Amino acid sequence: MSASGSVAGAASGAGPAGFAGRLDCPAAIHPDLAAHGKLFERKIHRVGDRVYCAVGYGLANIVAVLGPRGMVVIDTGIDTVQAEAVLADLRRLSDAPVAAIVYTHHHTDHVQGTSALLDPDELASGRVPIYAHSSLLAEYQQETGLIGPIMGARAMAMYSMVLDGADMEGMNAGIGPAFTPGPNGFVAPTHVLDDHLEVTAGGVRLQMHHVPSEAASEICVVLPDDGVLCSAEVIQDHGFPNLYTLRGAKFRDPKAWYESIDVMARMARGCEQMVLQHGPPVTDRAEMRAVLRDYRDAIQYTLDQTIRWANRGLAKDEIARLVELPPHLADSRPWLQPFYGSAAHAVPAIYSGYIGWFDGDPVALDPTPRAEQAAKLVEAMGGRDRVLERAAGALESGDARFAAELATYLIRLDPTDMDSRQVKAAAYRTLGYATVNATWRGFYLTGARVLDGNLDPGPMYRFGVQMTVNDELLGLLPARMLVESAPPRLKAEEVLDLEMCTGWCFTDVDESFTITIRRGVAVVEAVAVESLADGSAPAVAVASGPRPALGAALAGAASVSDALTHPDLRVTGSAEALARFLGSFEQIGADWPNFYLR
Repeated sequence: MSASGSVAGAASGAGPAGFAGRLDCPAAIHPDLAAHGKLFERKIHRVGDRVYCAVGYGLANIVAVLGPRGMVVIDTGIDTVQAEAVLADLRRLSDAPVAAIVYTHHHTDHVQGTSALLDPDELASGRVPIYAHSSLLAEYQQETGLIGPIMGARAMAMYSMVLDGADMEGMNAGIGPAFTPGPNGFVAPTHVLDDHLEVTAGGVRLQMHHVPSEAASEICVVLPDDGVLCSAEVIQDHGFPNLYTLRGAKFRDPKAWYESIDVMARMARGCEQMVLQHGPPVTDRAEMRAVLRDYRDAIQYTLDQTIRWANRGLAKDEIARLVELPPHLADSRPWLQPFYGSAAHAVPAIYSGYIGWFDGDPVALDPTPRAEQAAKLVEAMGGRDRVLERAAGALESGDARFAAELATYLIRLDPTDMDSRQVKAAAYRTLGYATVNATWRGFYLTGARVLDGNLDPGPMYRFGVQMTVNDELLGLLPARMLVESAPPRLKAEEVLDLEMCTGWCFTDVDESFTITIRRGVAVVEAVAVESLADGSAPAVAVASGPRPALGAALAGAASVSDALTHPDLRVTGSAEALARFLGSFEQIGADWPNFYLR
């Protein structure tokens, strides 16, 4: 079964321009998706004598191991609100201090509650070790800084964060409860590993292994004295793994993923139980072994069959309709059901990851621009009214997918065409209420609200930007991460004739950089603090201050005037030149990237 399942019928209503279309579609949720949400009941599960897994407090789990001399926390949740709630409930079991923190990987739902678990002295001194893979900080920087704006906007749709009312009744996020993130308390790791690291913290032995899979930074943790495997998101949850995520991410190599499961299974041969970072633990040894086997086989099957059909010359969309799990895997319940990931949306990513975007037909090399193509196709099909009639007719007959496709051409031709937008919105609701996949549903229903004019996602998008760019968080991020967030926002077309160098001196960490606009490219270089102080660096202006002050200017979440009036920012040289420099970069959060009208 595809992630969308069968398209359910919708109630009839008056269509645009007098057409009888199914524009009234009562809110619904696929019964299997609704039942899946029971896995995420808010509860602290005890595993063995001293391992506790907090499920349902946020999108991802927080795991704690209560050792004789302290508590080891594995992942810290999506925000400080989740971390505070879990810590409060754990305090009913133990008042042990936090002895160490482990990040299983860099995704935001696993690392952003940290500051709530440590007091200010512990944060300032770094005396509580935070363990992670050596790639975590760079990966976190890419997803929250470099491509954070578009990934954040798409995540809002993917996780249904702008939906409410009947659309959210009984809803879950596929790998956890429905959520809206709160304050970000990310703290950079203090200790990193490359392949393997064994430590004892708080009297707890931890064996950490690099297992690239759902993330390049992924590590699993074996608790040898407890017989417990903490599988991170190598075993993502009780559904089919997200071999590709709709919010966007770097390529997730399925071969590396299933090979990591093999490695993890060998490392955990003495384990009797498995704690996941999404959903409840697996406490039966036989089930744990079966899950490890079937999960890796499903991933390899999807990869092998995609490559098989690609070698036969089929295109991505054709292969996606051919690759379905064999019955012994597809019928594994609740495991491997398409609540979050699906073979249907993994296949195109695998194709692109191994072969690239080009399907082999040269027609794709220089296609007609979207708007021009839409105009020509609509004309060829008899004009706007005829195409709208056909779209409404497809919707009435139950072919919501084709109705949406036809309406798309009309919207590309005229994004203000509300009749066409309402048909497409109705089609999206029909598809969204029918799908068993939580992420597909989120995109469909968010799109429907934007299209019919009932949702302006801009304010929440800007709120999301502010959650990731605020003084508290900026004060925790490495200086280089802040500086490198600027170049991808350069308005290159406006500065093709400009050459200008500015200096950035971070007084709280004694680090300095120059950023040089060089005819359409912003080049970052680390320089000695002294070179900025004595004027030997070729900077027309130097901004000095702690990370929150400079980060506000560099990260693009504040206007130029607000950034330059930060109370802790000091400027030497030409303040006017610095303002011009900052004005050459886009401010993030100004406009919602409306992919529904493209």
